[in-house]
Amino acid sequence: MLWRCANPVAPEGGPKDTKPPKALNFDPPNFSTNFKDNSIKIDFDEFIVIKNQAAEVNVSPPLKTIPDLRLRGKSLVVKLDDTLTANTTYSIDFGKSISDITENNALIGFSYVFSTGPYIDSLSLQGKVINAFDLSPQKDLFALLYMDIYDTIAFDSLPFKVKPYYVTKTNEKGEFLFHNLRASSMKLTALADQNGNLIFDQASEKVAFADSLVRPYYIPIPKTDSATTLKDSLKPGFDSAKTKAAGAGTSAGISKTAGDSTKKDTSLKLPAFPNHLLFLFDDIDSIQRIQKSLVIKKGLVLVTFSFPAKSLSLKPLNCDTAKPWALKEYSRQKDSLYLWLTNTNMDSLILRVCQENKVLDTLKLELISKDDKASSRKKEQSKLYLGVSNNTSAASLNQFAGNYNMTFSYPLASANLNRIRLIQDKDTLKPKVYFPDSTKRRLTLETKWKEDKNYSIFIPDSVFIGINGLANDTIRSTFKTRQARDFGNLILDLDISKHPGEYIIQILNERDAVLGEKKIKTSGKVKFEYLIPGKFKIKGIYDRNHNGRWDTGNFRKKLQPEEVFFLQKLIEIRANWDVEEKWAPSSEL
Repeated sequence: MLWRCANPVAPEGGPKDTKPPKALNFDPPNFSTNFKDNSIKIDFDEFIVIKNQAAEVNVSPPLKTIPDLRLRGKSLVVKLDDTLTANTTYSIDFGKSISDITENNALIGFSYVFSTGPYIDSLSLQGKVINAFDLSPQKDLFALLYMDIYDTIAFDSLPFKVKPYYVTKTNEKGEFLFHNLRASSMKLTALADQNGNLIFDQASEKVAFADSLVRPYYIPIPKTDSATTLKDSLKPGFDSAKTKAAGAGTSAGISKTAGDSTKKDTSLKLPAFPNHLLFLFDDIDSIQRIQKSLVIKKGLVLVTFSFPAKSLSLKPLNCDTAKPWALKEYSRQKDSLYLWLTNTNMDSLILRVCQENKVLDTLKLELISKDDKASSRKKEQSKLYLGVSNNTSAASLNQFAGNYNMTFSYPLASANLNRIRLIQDKDTLKPKVYFPDSTKRRLTLETKWKEDKNYSIFIPDSVFIGINGLANDTIRSTFKTRQARDFGNLILDLDISKHPGEYIIQILNERDAVLGEKKIKTSGKVKFEYLIPGKFKIKGIYDRNHNGRWDTGNFRKKLQPEEVFFLQKLIEIRANWDVEEKWAPSSEL
């Protein structure tokens, strides 16, 4: 019997605890009226911990002093140090701050409500915040409501100067819900608060707003035998509204509201209520500023601006300006400027930047660091060459997308283009060779490319000399052109009759990189040709100001960002195949 006894094993601890803490008792009771206490005691069924109180715990209306939260055994004691306003309903939202001490299961959506008057305000308001540029839901943002209760502050200026009257946060789906609101017209905004003061006072803070004042609404307690609680019925999107309220933002581009993402309880008969849709954006800074300046590499300086630069003048204060000291290269939006220095041996650059005869800043940049000097000494014995790259991929050229292009690591000071040789099989061709940019950093070889043919390019050394004095090494490049049947085409039948205007229609890959775009003013067919087989997204931008790009909003001027639309499915392109798709972007408003 001893020989056949069971093997000893460690005792099992039972199933893992997956339930959050449960509140058992409130003193004073939750939803108390004529509240006169200065502390609240909440008993739980297990030991708890408090995390991220400053970020997670919010009080509406806000108090000057943050409530003091202390643990006593299985109880939470909330100390209120402020004098409470008479006849006011207060709500303490604990967010995700409360969790059990063993498995860290968070108690989400827990709140304590009380009133200093004879009744509890019982109105609600729901909505959703999405990114204005890509329509992605924005989580953990503050949704804010303001009331016109200040005699000396204009209503429109409240978000810049005072804390909101009511505050809540968005969930993982970007949805927000206010409850226990009083009956009043209010200003609705959302804020990506950077400094935790609930005031829109930093240029880096993203913001969203409703176009007009909003009013909360009453949701009656459902009479049902189901286990559904009032709290469940107040979840954002529980009873969806397919149309936006008058106070929602004017921008659009999604056909689903917050209600589409939550399963409906068909046993309840609740009235539909508004679902406010807000679009988060980077606010326009009305003052032109230099956002950053840095040395990218030896001889290359980058200067970025808050918005496109106009009538810009640059004056170096520590170098000779009698001859060209730098070549300018602007980004597509002209909000970034690359300066290619003609004297790459300069140790530093002091640069005065002016726009329209107004000094923006005087920049002081160290051009050569100690590491650069040490690296240069190590490389003195080895010969350096001018960097050259091209637009072939896996030894093939998509000639349908453009010609053969070369890009140099520095702008060119000189080039002997007659020494370039282009060969097709055994035939030597005479392509058209030219620089498409003023800095001479890119070179194009243009010819009548034939499908499925072998090409080679030969360029001897020292044909190209950069402004830094470096020359190219011998270049030998071989590649093969593609066949038209390797690609697919997309034909969009666009209908903008319900929302006429100028649109920018873009095709994006699954990583949201823009592969091409078309500008349209009327309904009709738009073609994207010679697409590499794969899955693509279609995006539309309502170009309100006709400048050919998407523009953000302006909170002070009550200007919403330009509307964005997405075709609500991926387009799959196959080789040697045409895909036709009908789309009416304006129908998704």
